[in-house]
Amino acid sequence: MTVPSKGRTSLAINHSLLLCCLFSLAFIGTTYYYLDDRKQVYEIQWITISIAWYSAIGFSTYKVLRKSRMGYLVAGITTWTTLAFWLLDNCYTVFHVTIIAPRPDDITVIRNFIGIAVASLGILSSHNAFHKSKSIQNKAEPT
Repeated sequence: MTVPSKGRTSLAINHSLLLCCLFSLAFIGTTYYYLDDRKQVYEIQWITISIAWYSAIGFSTYKVLRKSRMGYLVAGITTWTTLAFWLLDNCYTVFHVTIIAPRPDDITVIRNFIGIAVASLGILSSHNAFHKSKSIQNKAEPT
């Protein structure tokens, strides 16, 4: 007879997976400046958004390393925002209309799809880590 587990993954696995996703998103984000041939990437709006995005990744990484629920929350918000951005940037692939910037080249589209997969994994791991840290915290508190 098997005993049902309380979850498929542990907090430690979700924690490590989230850290890998955050570092991967930061790396994939830097490729915008090396691989993307669109000129909008170098405009002040994009630079400002990039600074805010990297700040959110840095803050959430710092907090996740300290196993703070705030880090899991900020990481979740950051990965959801990243997912939305990359989906809108790849809108041309399906609908043949551009929303964020002019039509991306094939390398950028592939990079965006890789980023979408990493962001989706980050969303799942931040969600799980946030809720698992809450249940562990509740068990640790005396009643």
